[in-house]
Amino acid sequence: MKSISLALTDTWDIGLDDSGGLAMTDGRIRIAQDVACYERTFAGEPWYAAQEGVPYVAGELGELPPPELVTSRANRRAREVPGVTDAATVLTSLESRALHGVVYVTTDEGESLDVSI
Repeated sequence: MKSISLALTDTWDIGLDDSGGLAMTDGRIRIAQDVACYERTFAGEPWYAAQEGVPYVAGELGELPPPELVTSRANRRAREVPGVTDAATVLTSLESRALHGVVYVTTDEGESLDVSI
């Protein structure tokens, strides 16, 4: 079964297609976009799926979690995206409340994608 998602604009907003309907995307663009969305969703944020998301409270209030824990969670979350078979996260910055890095993803089609987080 082919997976599709809403196509997001550069400002992470939904857009319309040429016929005025919601723009959709699939393939590698969908996978990269979904990985980025999965990585940016914290546990409890999704209204109808509160169990989804990256945990951020569990024993970590007031201090930065170890980078190994962050990369492990990011890899696990990326592998939850339909079509992703493997993920490796490289953090470029983990300071205060800001995280930056790249998730290197392998798709079930054998393609490699670099997703900035």
